[in-house]
Amino acid sequence: MNAVAEAALYTGGEIVTLDPATPHAEALASAGDRILAVGSAAECRGALVAAGARDFAHVDLSGRALLPGFIDTHLHPVMLVYYDMNADLHGVRSIAELQGALRRRASDLPPDEWLIGLRLEDETLAERRLPTRSELDAACADRPVVVVKHDGHGAAANSLALASAGIDANTPDPPGGRIARDRDGRPLGPCYEAAAQRLLGRAPAPELARLKSAASRSFARLPACGITSAGVVLQTDEEGPAGAAGSLESLALQLLLPELPISTYAILVGRSVAAAVAARATPLHDPAAGRRVGGFKIFSDGTFGSCTACMHEPFSDRPGERGFMTLEDDEILARMRAAHAAALQICVHAIGDRAIERCIDLYQRLLAEAPRRDHRHRIEHASIIAPEQIARIARLGLCVSTQPLFIHSEKDWLHKRLGAERAKRVYPLRSLIDAGVLVAGASDAPVESLDVLHAIQCCVTREGFEPQQSLSASEALRLFTSDAARLQFEESEKGTLRAGLRADLVLLSASPLAVPATRISEIRVLRTVSGGRVVHDAGEA
Repeated sequence: MNAVAEAALYTGGEIVTLDPATPHAEALASAGDRILAVGSAAECRGALVAAGARDFAHVDLSGRALLPGFIDTHLHPVMLVYYDMNADLHGVRSIAELQGALRRRASDLPPDEWLIGLRLEDETLAERRLPTRSELDAACADRPVVVVKHDGHGAAANSLALASAGIDANTPDPPGGRIARDRDGRPLGPCYEAAAQRLLGRAPAPELARLKSAASRSFARLPACGITSAGVVLQTDEEGPAGAAGSLESLALQLLLPELPISTYAILVGRSVAAAVAARATPLHDPAAGRRVGGFKIFSDGTFGSCTACMHEPFSDRPGERGFMTLEDDEILARMRAAHAAALQICVHAIGDRAIERCIDLYQRLLAEAPRRDHRHRIEHASIIAPEQIARIARLGLCVSTQPLFIHSEKDWLHKRLGAERAKRVYPLRSLIDAGVLVAGASDAPVESLDVLHAIQCCVTREGFEPQQSLSASEALRLFTSDAARLQFEESEKGTLRAGLRADLVLLSASPLAVPATRISEIRVLRTVSGGRVVHDAGEA
């Protein structure tokens, strides 16, 4: 659905503006892609008449809640489509169950097609590990098979896939990657970071017609969750979770833009800052259409789930491992300098405490060399942070893009991986906000669900995980609205309900501020409006 924008008057419900000057309103008027007025019903009717919009739709909210459209500051749109096109292994609970799922999937595929399985949660398998190549061969030996972890930073392959990627006993670990091996040095099947990217890079890219067909369905899930704007992460070369196959992500999204019914803030990933600058001359950058190229992403480490997050001390359940940096400091700093000079927002993926320390150190060097008052450079994820690191982040004016649903996915095994003391420092949203750090919300989809309301609930309840870092419902809501807009330099364009801003709206069955915290995720998205156009309607509005 992508209806023509029409003038509208909304009354009869709770209008939550997220504007501190007028937090609540009786009515809202919009025309074209803009909000005309927020205030009393009489004021809003008058604004419509003054604008010449006499034939407007009157939307009776019937006691329900109208809010600013949600903003997800970090997701992977092309990977979202790719994941929907392949086998979803979420919920598999043992290697035997995995083998059965792979056999069933193989029976549905042409004989020569790679079998790709995604979102495998190895931490919740009975064996608590990735499958070996022999276990994957036992399930399917007649075609290449690659099974990707839930976090996207590790994968396991059968013998044919390893051979296709040129990985054997003589293959060294690639820079920024690791190949799991047996005692004789032969590949076991699991690969991490750059080595996993090498596996996925060998899989044939899907045909454009199939990609476009899948995209219309995948992208419809965004407004169905109330999302009207997203920070879209796109590879420009083989550096990134999708390996060589991901080098086409930027081009692919340009071709898929007609299927994407929301506004976008593009964050480019790759070795070359020049490629990100060049993207400003593509359809990804069309401010009049709500599309901007704004960020440049750099990977510095991996994840907790793959034990590749770079830590000061070893993981509690893997005594010999403490993760690693995926790039050398000099390379990270060189990319930072180039992006900073090009007026791009720097977005550094840093999860482990040592990676975060290195990231802060490098930002400090950069900003000492080339000060900029309102840079809003970012740390993506910032998963485990010490109090002294939080203070430095605040002093440097750095921002954080956080993924609250990581708490939901990781809470059952993080204490085992990190130990009770370190777990107290994981996703410290309360401490970050209290220190004055700008924090905004994201899903990292398809790694996590697009469900913003569940993410808001996770911020408030923490699902029992380190509850001292809980936020209020109002603070959590701002992560996905006004604070998300600020993170993307778009506070004068979206994130609150104010006259002159984009008509990005979400109609909910109830306000997240008015229900018990444990029931926020039960709220239904009834209608989503992006730039004045209805892009989702559940049929209940």
